[in-house]
Amino acid sequence: MNGHEAVERTRRDYDNVAELYDSMVSQGDDVTGTLTTAMINAFAGLVHAGGSDGAVLDAGCGPGQWTDHLDRGGTRAYGIDLSPAMIAIARQYRPDLRFEIGSMLHLDAPDQSIAGVLAHFSLIHTPPDLLPGVLAEFARVIEPGGSLLIAAQITDTPGADGWIPYDHKASPAYLWSLDALTEQLRAHDFTEFGRMRIAAPAPGKPPAGYLLARQGPYLSESADD
Repeated sequence: MNGHEAVERTRRDYDNVAELYDSMVSQGDDVTGTLTTAMINAFAGLVHAGGSDGAVLDAGCGPGQWTDHLDRGGTRAYGIDLSPAMIAIARQYRPDLRFEIGSMLHLDAPDQSIAGVLAHFSLIHTPPDLLPGVLAEFARVIEPGGSLLIAAQITDTPGADGWIPYDHKASPAYLWSLDALTEQLRAHDFTEFGRMRIAAPAPGKPPAGYLLARQGPYLSESADD
């Protein structure tokens, strides 16, 4: 499947389930929600610690719940999504924020212009052969030293290439191991800060994983101590 076909498939599938998806997001889950919020707050904290004046991109923002969360926490943020129906919902909730229809394969942003990228369960529908192109776009637009947070359903038993197909309810998807995702990030000059694994919510369901990374090498104030 080429990039255009993959994008159109995901766009169509999420347009069809946008209202249901928004309802599920609104219901949430106390445990998962608490852990997710902690990671996104850590991501925002690293963005602020970097001292950037740039905005954060919520790539694959869906109904915009995390764009809203970042903004309310004092982090400038805007969202893009393939699905016009998702963007319409996000604009209904927060008409004051910037939400645009867009693809992660071709980000409408200048080089090194974004303070950080949040990809919250939005990479799972990207065919594995197209994932390097998405990560290359993230690397292109993020400022040197900027932060990236990826969340995805994951597998502990990947195939030889680090992933397996997954029958997602909304649209065909792929499960990666966290180690394989880290290798993909390293190939685009991202350095892992940390990770989190959330246990599977039910038998037969995949666990969730979070990877927090920095564009460029890891540097700390104590590096020369």
